[in-house]
Amino acid sequence: MKDLIAKQLYQPAVVLPLLLLTRLMVTLDFNLAQVMFVMMLKGSQHAYQFALRHTVGRQRSNVAVKHVPCNNCC
Repeated sequence: MKDLIAKQLYQPAVVLPLLLLTRLMVTLDFNLAQVMFVMMLKGSQHAYQFALRHTVGRQRSNVAVKHVPCNNCC
């Protein structure tokens, strides 16, 4: 059982979110209200980006669009 837990803990899908949450909590002095606010704000940004990509994809399939915004633009 220890081996199974050890293998699962070293998966990037488990470790990276924990490290990001820990860094955020340290940055905000372990204030849970601020941490939840930041997480909600980031979640809404991701939802907005997803909806934007979805609508642009639908427009692109209907009409030839020359420029599609991406996440890497400045």
